[in-house]
Amino acid sequence: MNQSPARTLLLAVLVGGATGLTGGVFRRLIETSTGWRAASGDFFHAIDAPQWAGPALVSSLMLLGAVYLVRRFAPEAAGSGVQEIEGALEGLRPVRWMRVLPVKFIGGVLSLGSGLVAGREGPTIQMGGALGRMLSDGLGASEEDAHIVTASGAGAGLAAAFNAPLAGVLFVLEEMRPQFHYGVVSVVAVLVSCAASDAVVRMILGDGYAIVMPSLAAPDPPLLWLFLLFGVLVGGIGVVFNATILRTLDLFESMGARLNILAVATLGLVVGVMTVQAPDLVGGGYRVVGDVLSGVNPAGVLAGLFVFRFFATSLSYATGAPGGIFAPMVALGTLLGMLFGRLFVFDVLGIEIEPTLFAVAGMGALFAATVRAPITGIVLTVEMTGSYGQTLPLMVVCSAAVVTAHLLGGSPIYSSLLERRLRLDATD
Repeated sequence: MNQSPARTLLLAVLVGGATGLTGGVFRRLIETSTGWRAASGDFFHAIDAPQWAGPALVSSLMLLGAVYLVRRFAPEAAGSGVQEIEGALEGLRPVRWMRVLPVKFIGGVLSLGSGLVAGREGPTIQMGGALGRMLSDGLGASEEDAHIVTASGAGAGLAAAFNAPLAGVLFVLEEMRPQFHYGVVSVVAVLVSCAASDAVVRMILGDGYAIVMPSLAAPDPPLLWLFLLFGVLVGGIGVVFNATILRTLDLFESMGARLNILAVATLGLVVGVMTVQAPDLVGGGYRVVGDVLSGVNPAGVLAGLFVFRFFATSLSYATGAPGGIFAPMVALGTLLGMLFGRLFVFDVLGIEIEPTLFAVAGMGALFAATVRAPITGIVLTVEMTGSYGQTLPLMVVCSAAVVTAHLLGGSPIYSSLLERRLRLDATD
């Protein structure tokens, strides 16, 4: 039956609050599990074993546990889950929230706590959408209201992951535009849901930007052509990044069951060692972004970090453990921007401009190129960093990145992942 707008908006507020609570607790538990992993290193060190041995063992077990939960109980909880919500909004995929919610939550805590090169935003987006469907089913909402509230929960999930409520709204309106049912009530529902989610998360975790960085002055307008050029470069890399993700998924899919599990266990061991020996190489990317923005790393180190994390992101995603690619993309874009600013703009062109400006631009540009959502990329970067003065260069670089990716024939990553999932289902 049709519901009143007031009831629809009330449902949106409820799912936003529930998603904020879930996302806040999720983030806190990831921090706790990360602490357990680190403590295992101290324990092994105390018994005269290598300090990396504990984290290596713990990370491998955590990753294997996360993969087991997904494969045994909820295969649709693998990876990001954004494509699952998009498929559900289009009527192509079911939302089995009773099994997705616990598996995504527990599996996400395990996989992200292990140090995997993955982000928390994919799990919070899928859990938000699943919470929307759960409330709709439980309260007997109409199918149209269920659609609106599921989309609202997804936006609230992004808001909960990054303290970025406006980016959560735009993600639904821009990235999910082919599936979302536009209307005054549906748009307002997403707005209030994201606002409620952000408010609850801030009550749990406190205020603050996801990425803390110094204030930057806006570049001089005559230098904006550099950001146009940088956007073209990032657009090309975005196409390669998407193709690498898909081919690595196919590689893991082609492995036999035993070899696949061995690959997952080995990756967990390597990730665990790296959390002690070279922590910037692994994790979602917040640590490496902070180090890059500090400007202390030489160009050679930045290049090595970029190459390692580029392929580690694909390998991490291909395991099927719960985890998103937003945060790793932000880290890659930051590394790429700092390299561009230092090696090309300063060393080759001899133009004196703060390279950190390109690092900030890279955060939004790579997201825009891979997801094909430039406005969301711009706003997400601004909300994460508080760099409101960088809006103009972000507009230039994100536009150039999206146009370049489109001209090169690349497809948006979540559309490709959904198509792949539907294709595999059809052949089973």
